[in-house]
Amino acid sequence: MNKIFTIIFTSVFSLFLLFSVTERAQAQYLEDSQLVTDPGDITFGLGLTQGTSTGLLGNAEFGLTAQLYFTITEIIRAGTDFTYYSIGERDLSANELNFNAHYLIRNRGNLVFYGLGGINISNTSGSDERWRVERDIGDPNTRKLGLNAGIGLDLRFGNLMVFGESKATLFGGSQFVLTGGVRYIL
Repeated sequence: MNKIFTIIFTSVFSLFLLFSVTERAQAQYLEDSQLVTDPGDITFGLGLTQGTSTGLLGNAEFGLTAQLYFTITEIIRAGTDFTYYSIGERDLSANELNFNAHYLIRNRGNLVFYGLGGINISNTSGSDERWRVERDIGDPNTRKLGLNAGIGLDLRFGNLMVFGESKATLFGGSQFVLTGGVRYIL
């Protein structure tokens, strides 16, 4: 009697474990099969940026970034971002406007991993004559064009996504940029 009870208990327990593992695997598959950002989604983001070579003297500076992106397909997202740098150099300011496309390598299971590429327009302006004379930096009003290349990561929590990205701006306004912040899916 005791042996039959052990066999029945072991069988029921084994079936229960098998059923729960199968259910967990199906739930994970369903979670991973849902897109994080669907075609037609519009995301608005705000973040903090660290640029390695900002301003006329090429110093590392912090900036504030605003972003607006549109998901075109399951793997392509495109948009623009604007960064204003708080320059430590007196009476000088810098900003950049980027037009980027994201290639979504992973867009499932609350995780987006992407490569990015795009165009960068950097502006530096100032009115302090003393900087030009003392530092011999020339005209403080400059505009440079460059190309962006980088990678990024989004983690989704409801309609919010926490993001981080690193990119290199090549040619014109050459610098390495790190940005982190929050995106909201409208």
